[in-house]
Amino acid sequence: MRTATLPTAVKPLAQPAPAKITTEQKATRLLRRTLIVLVLLLTFEGLLRKLEHGSVGVFIFLLKDVAILFMGVQLITRHKLPPAVGFLTVAYGVVTFFLLPNIIMTATHDPLLAVFGAKQYLLYPIVGLTVFAVFQNATIDEVVRFCRLVAFLMIPAGVVALIQTKLPSTHWLNMSVEGSSLENFSSAGHLRVSSTFSFVAQFGAFLNMQMFMVFFAFHGFTKLKSNLMKMIFLAPVPLLVISSYLTGSRGAVIGNSSVLVIAMVLGCMRFEFGKVAKFVAIAVIVAAVALIFQFFFPSLMATYSVREQGHVFGVSEEIQTRVWNSFFGWMSNTGPIPFFGNGLGIMSNGSDAISAYAKGFRLEGWTETDFATTFFEGGPYLIFVWYAFRYYIIFETTRRFLFQTSQELFLPGAFCQGYVILVGLTGTLGIQPPIAIWWWLGVGLSSILWWRSIHPIEPAPDDSPKPPTQAARPVPQVARGRSAYADRLHHRR
Repeated sequence: MRTATLPTAVKPLAQPAPAKITTEQKATRLLRRTLIVLVLLLTFEGLLRKLEHGSVGVFIFLLKDVAILFMGVQLITRHKLPPAVGFLTVAYGVVTFFLLPNIIMTATHDPLLAVFGAKQYLLYPIVGLTVFAVFQNATIDEVVRFCRLVAFLMIPAGVVALIQTKLPSTHWLNMSVEGSSLENFSSAGHLRVSSTFSFVAQFGAFLNMQMFMVFFAFHGFTKLKSNLMKMIFLAPVPLLVISSYLTGSRGAVIGNSSVLVIAMVLGCMRFEFGKVAKFVAIAVIVAAVALIFQFFFPSLMATYSVREQGHVFGVSEEIQTRVWNSFFGWMSNTGPIPFFGNGLGIMSNGSDAISAYAKGFRLEGWTETDFATTFFEGGPYLIFVWYAFRYYIIFETTRRFLFQTSQELFLPGAFCQGYVILVGLTGTLGIQPPIAIWWWLGVGLSSILWWRSIHPIEPAPDDSPKPPTQAARPVPQVARGRSAYADRLHHRR
């Protein structure tokens, strides 16, 4: 009698062991998370400081510097400085060396001010190096996902700005971070909103940065299949346009327009006239959004319109004069200045709280433009050193964009480089940390686009097991020179 045998268990296919994460990959992941935290801190710092005054507010104010110091330590101890951006690391070392006389001179007046001033000029280039270190081995899709996260911050920032227009000036959201009234900053009876930021200038700097981040996020937009996702991607655009006018800030509106114009010029220099046509279409869309809001919500545009003498587009004579004087008339407002200046960091926000020496100068006045501030703080010496450094970074990133960035990455690259050129030429990088951080973020991303263009990452091969293919049925061979019909007749005989 035969006995039934139980079926034996089928052994599962051996699964490949998961790849171990290296120490450098862990460090890169930590740097990327710190970079995201830094961006969130910059965006919501003002809102947090309005909620909490006193010592906690000061701690929140200093957190961004702590985050950047942490990134710098990580770069030195757990990362090799990327040789691909040697132009930046060498220039950073050179400018650090040549700023020593200014730092020493400032220390003779106030050692704490010297540390504060050195931080204002030398801490924030770490952000550019960090961006490149984080994304140098990443795919473009990973870079775009980071930029989309930053671009989507335009949604809460824009919504908060709209809410502020409906609130009284005495509401805590419309007060300063110290809890005082901001009615002195109103225009045409409307408060110049600062959204989630400490004051209007920081909101304007954020909007200038979003001018390239929003269009960075559109890379690969046509591949999206969900209409809902497409609507979410489009949402930051109208919010960016209307928020620029809500601030009443000429720097926000004209700055964003300048980024678009510079991007067009860069396209012409590369003979990418098809891409330039897209820029013209973008300009038309932006103008249409502004006109629609002006027609249906004129109160939202009133703040900017009154400040610009009725202009919604174009540049008034007043702002033309201010721009001209910022480049060519700044020395007339500073008076005689020592060769090494009066001291680094004097004109930065917060310097009067840590230094009686700086407070004495701040009581006498404030230098608004970048050239005047640099000249006042560091004298003719710093004018040469600081601007040679900035112009060199602009030259190197622009050269890489024009000659080596691929056509596929041209659109985000043009907007990013347009921002790097504009803010590098005009931004108050030595006294406004948020502007400096956003600028170095742009420098890092511009370098990444160049790097991915000359060293594209190929998609990983698909190593998953494939089902065995069925053997093909043999095809009957037919004798040459005889048709199939004749062959059947032959076999019937």
